[in-house]
Amino acid sequence: MKLVDAEIPREDEDAKDIVRPPRPARRRVYTSLIVTLSVLFGTVGIIYWRFPNRQSEVLSVVMEEHVKPAHVALDKPTGIELRAWSKGIFDRPVPFPEVKEGLVPETASLRELFRRDVAIVRYTLDGEIVTLAFRRVREASPRVHRRTEDGLYAVSWHCKKFNCTAVGQESSKEKWTKRLG
Repeated sequence: MKLVDAEIPREDEDAKDIVRPPRPARRRVYTSLIVTLSVLFGTVGIIYWRFPNRQSEVLSVVMEEHVKPAHVALDKPTGIELRAWSKGIFDRPVPFPEVKEGLVPETASLRELFRRDVAIVRYTLDGEIVTLAFRRVREASPRVHRRTEDGLYAVSWHCKKFNCTAVGQESSKEKWTKRLG
């Protein structure tokens, strides 16, 4: 084993140190702050860009189902059939509007979104097609969400343990939103 004495100077240590001008005191702080903020805003921006709001996704899916239904589970169901079907899906009755004259269910279908079932029912309301969707949620959504797109009007709200979404024509939205409650 070879021991080295730390007090013995070497040849390259005799060279004069290079004198540099002093660095401003706040430069290090600003650099650190800029790096931290860019990482923070970049991360948050990527999350909002990559993962859309769940409520927006529900509205998009129901608007898509309103235009062209993918799969029909029940055709021309009655009010009792709808309640039994929804109880089989969600283990509790869904707050469907009462079937009356002028409000007739046409089809009922089931779709999965975010690993949860969504019950979608198409109604004929005084000759117009209106689509209602119900999704069981754990937490109450605090706001009413609205969207207008391609002549369609979509609105989403919270009712009991369900997130309810309705889609219909924008031109007659006052009529069908009042009628569906």
